[in-house]
Amino acid sequence: MATTGRPADTDSDASALAGTLAEASFVHVAAHADGDALAASALLARGLDGVDVPYQVSLARSSTAAERRLSDADGTTLALGFGAETSADTVSTERPVSQHAYDVASELHDGGRTDATLALAGVLASDSPPSTTPTDTLVEAADASRRPGVGIPTADLADGLAHSTLFHAGISGDEGQAGALLAELELPAELDESAWRRLASRVALDATEAPAGPRAAVAIERALRPYVFSDGPVETADGYADVLDALARAEPGLGVAFALGHADRAAALDVWRETGRRAHRALRRADLDGHDGLVVATLGDDADVDSDADSPLWTVGRLLRDFRSDQPAALAVEGDEAVLATIPATGDDARTDARDALAEAGARAVGGTATHAYAQFEAIDTTDVGRTVRDAL
Repeated sequence: MATTGRPADTDSDASALAGTLAEASFVHVAAHADGDALAASALLARGLDGVDVPYQVSLARSSTAAERRLSDADGTTLALGFGAETSADTVSTERPVSQHAYDVASELHDGGRTDATLALAGVLASDSPPSTTPTDTLVEAADASRRPGVGIPTADLADGLAHSTLFHAGISGDEGQAGALLAELELPAELDESAWRRLASRVALDATEAPAGPRAAVAIERALRPYVFSDGPVETADGYADVLDALARAEPGLGVAFALGHADRAAALDVWRETGRRAHRALRRADLDGHDGLVVATLGDDADVDSDADSPLWTVGRLLRDFRSDQPAALAVEGDEAVLATIPATGDDARTDARDALAEAGARAVGGTATHAYAQFEAIDTTDVGRTVRDAL
């Protein structure tokens, strides 16, 4: 059973944590439901496989949900991507958490290029500033390099551009519109660097046109000049990151299997497509309410989308902040759930942790990062929550 009554070890040294895990009889890993933490959990699972230590991996949207999984777990427990408030024996909170997990896994066994490819995708999936790039060591280990173009997971450009959640533009969610854009560009069958640059320039222009917010010009960088590798599961590392993030929220079991190399690629891409289609449509149809310092989007019912499908709220919140907001924070609300995405403060300014702002607004369960957080409420009044969150920030 997980140890309680004492603080967990936080962000342990990679060698020390690897030693602890190698000696464990069983390891239960609880990871936050995002692409970075999903990659981290799979990296550790691969490392544990290498030293024949049995394990269980689960993903959770909030620290409350993670705690339910960990409190009665047998063996050694490890929390990834949550705060230090869980009863896990060890927690890893530093982002990208996949970089730390890669270092630990490398201590456990020599995973080689496969592990480095997953770690690279995990780093790219983290909600870090676009200017933050993976380490040269990790890029070299993954045998990756950058080229002009857009970071999508598919060889079919119209498919990739329409369903990517690395940006929100006029073509987003509409494969027909994406195909029309490609036809207009008259790209050659085999794209050279010049063709990739033309495509990237047009996508960037489309993503930064009105009604895009001023941050879009910065946020679009995340989708451009992708990392490519010779033996990855999809076309680019950036596209791999996008797929992992979608799977972590919509189909966590499939996400873990895909990250471990055990799931069908087509099934994973189908989840990614549906997530992108629904997220872009929801954002386009949302009611936006602007405040000083905060934009609030209230998502309504979409009659064209299966009502039993998992909500794209996590993705919508990030896209709202990056491509539709003229404020430093964006709140997306649907039902009894909300996602708050913020821009890190600069200089001497301080901004409240997004998780703390949602907790102050009365959330009963919170998860995510300091700049991209999820909350569930008992009941939600959009006006009240918006006002409380704005005041907290």
